[in-house]
Amino acid sequence: MAHWKPWVAALMALGIAGCATGPTSLAIGEPVAGSVEQPVLVATTRAQSVNAALGFAGARAAALSFADVNVIIPPERAQGEINYPGRRVDPRTDFTAERLTLLDGPSDFLATLNRRLAARPAGERDAFVFAHGYNTDFAEGVFLHGQIAHDFEVPGAAVSFSWASAGIPPAYLYDRESMQLARDGLVEALRLVAQSDARDIVLMGHSMGGALVMETLRQLALEQDVATLSRIGVVVLASPDVDSTLFFQQHDRITPRPFDMVVFVSRRDPALRVSERLRGGAERIGTGNHIEALNARGVAVIDMTQIDGARRDEHNKFANSPFIINMIRNAAAVRASLEGGAEDDIEQIGQGVADLGNSLADIVLLPTR
Repeated sequence: MAHWKPWVAALMALGIAGCATGPTSLAIGEPVAGSVEQPVLVATTRAQSVNAALGFAGARAAALSFADVNVIIPPERAQGEINYPGRRVDPRTDFTAERLTLLDGPSDFLATLNRRLAARPAGERDAFVFAHGYNTDFAEGVFLHGQIAHDFEVPGAAVSFSWASAGIPPAYLYDRESMQLARDGLVEALRLVAQSDARDIVLMGHSMGGALVMETLRQLALEQDVATLSRIGVVVLASPDVDSTLFFQQHDRITPRPFDMVVFVSRRDPALRVSERLRGGAERIGTGNHIEALNARGVAVIDMTQIDGARRDEHNKFANSPFIINMIRNAAAVRASLEGGAEDDIEQIGQGVADLGNSLADIVLLPTR
């Protein structure tokens, strides 16, 4: 059995360096003074948990299920920070949920989404679809989505696609297969969202969720589902755990590509480095070694390597860095500055963005065509 030890150590390192660990309770409770409610619709390939506090389990279901979770973001937290509830829940500092409501199939899901969109201002009616990464249980994925939607001020309704990650570090191979099995589920979910009243669909995948997003887009293209593809306005891949050769092959197969694409990369990401070692050194697109090739294909890149932060958080820096949050919230001014204008606007952003000066162009790398 000794020859297995390096593999076990690598898998454990991937879990420690990567996403959060579980199982995590939704910690159902009431909001407290100063907390913020962030509703998150859910489409999931998970089986329902026998423990109601967990919502859905790491086991796979035969069909897609739908739910509505009202995430409560606590008042005492730093921007980008998530405190997952433990045995003792403090609603002043911990993410919790006011409720989890099971929905009665696709029609109920679609009706709920349309009501949520109608309640927003006319210019803020996008659908923000998020696919989490490896080693992420149900509550962790929903809380992360709620944090991103709130902190980045995403102008739309949050729709979380929760695939059946086991939520434990040694289950990397199980998670990989669960992600692959979830492709049809994400295709179904996107087709439903495409039928909604959403102005645009913003589709985001983190880590292994990035691989799921690319497989799903390729599947839609192979099925010539132009109607669904044309509803997607932006695709964001955050620290994607995708083989670089496979990524470019997938990207070339996705036609038409009506959407803009942004990829967050880092050459310091320990989780992606471990993933490469597990695959005999096969490069991941998220490690930032193919920026020029991405730009040449019309893909914008945000290189997080130079941005301060703890190395253990590098894989999640896209979501927890106040610098990145502030930069994305002011994306129009950042882009205008990079294109040679709006110097006054960039100075108003603060949080260190304006202080970067010309080095901002080393972080935000725009397409060359």
